Amino acid sequence: MKVIVDKGIKSIQEIISLLKGFDGIELKFFNSSNINNSNIKDADILLVRSTVKVNELLLTGTNIKLIGSATSGIDHIDTDYLKNNYIKWFYAPGCNALSVVNYVMSCICFLKDEGMFDLTSSVGIVGYGNIGKKLKTALDYFSIKNFIYDPFLNFNFLVDIEQIKSCDLITLHVPMTYKSEFPTNNMIDVDFLDDIQGKTLINTSRGGIVDESKLINLKNTNYISDVWINEPCPSNEIIDFALLATPHIAGHSINGKINGTIMLIDFLQSYININDDQKKLNLEVIKNFITSEDKDIQSKRDIANYNIEYDIKLESEIFKTKYINSDTSNKKNIFEEIRSKHFPRKDIEI
Repeated sequence: MKVIVDKGIKSIQEIISLLKGFDGIELKFFNSSNINNSNIKDADILLVRSTVKVNELLLTGTNIKLIGSATSGIDHIDTDYLKNNYIKWFYAPGCNALSVVNYVMSCICFLKDEGMFDLTSSVGIVGYGNIGKKLKTALDYFSIKNFIYDPFLNFNFLVDIEQIKSCDLITLHVPMTYKSEFPTNNMIDVDFLDDIQGKTLINTSRGGIVDESKLINLKNTNYISDVWINEPCPSNEIIDFALLATPHIAGHSINGKINGTIMLIDFLQSYININDDQKKLNLEVIKNFITSEDKDIQSKRDIANYNIEYDIKLESEIFKTKYINSDTSNKKNIFEEIRSKHFPRKDIEI
């Protein structure tokens, strides 16, 4: 059995080299830019990140039977194609939820320092999945008033979208959907944006959830975003408009990446039928590896520590300056370079 692995999956090469039970498995490690149709022709399994587009162009004529992605999202995977061609797939939902929460809390700390938010302000959370739940826990801990909207759930504490619009800060934590009962594509449209003028909107979901073309005309709305339409080449106008702008790194904490890797390896072990006893031994090896690499979650329960752990203002300044001043032909390279050099940060857990 041959497995092609994206080298960019955090520590996967080092971890697998320490594990037992992979005898007879041929592992080939490639940079994501070199994962193409010709290089995976005779492989059985492909393990990727979001930087690899998994679609017909990549897979046609190959022997791939299983796709694994060390990500919490699947926008880069053509799941319809996989289903129609009987290719199994899995991913790592929730692996970086805490990382995104830390990003949002860093944004709140920045706003607080700038006098644009205080602990009596209210936060509207759109989406109550892995991220929304952890974010509520953090906000509750610091006694920050919060309200939650999720039309797919039926909890007594949920509110309607109009109450979310009344909050001082609104933060988006939903997948990109087109055909569901409540599609999120262009969810934050001109009418929504008109209703929240003068407030702050944080987007760590997907660029297309917000109508950027309408947003840039609302000069008194504070927009903080990590995601953009037409990544990795968003428009200069939207990057310049944003109060804080980062290159899709909200989920890129050390812990978030490691979690994705562990979930990927765990599923792979099951797929290749490594027995339960060996899996338990391998789990201990993984725990020891994480400890030796000092990837422990932080527990510094002071809201200021979110900014100490991650200087979002500085990273935004670097990204905005380099990206806006770059030539059109070089924007993709700038976006991906800054993304790859994202400040290393550990998660703070409440």
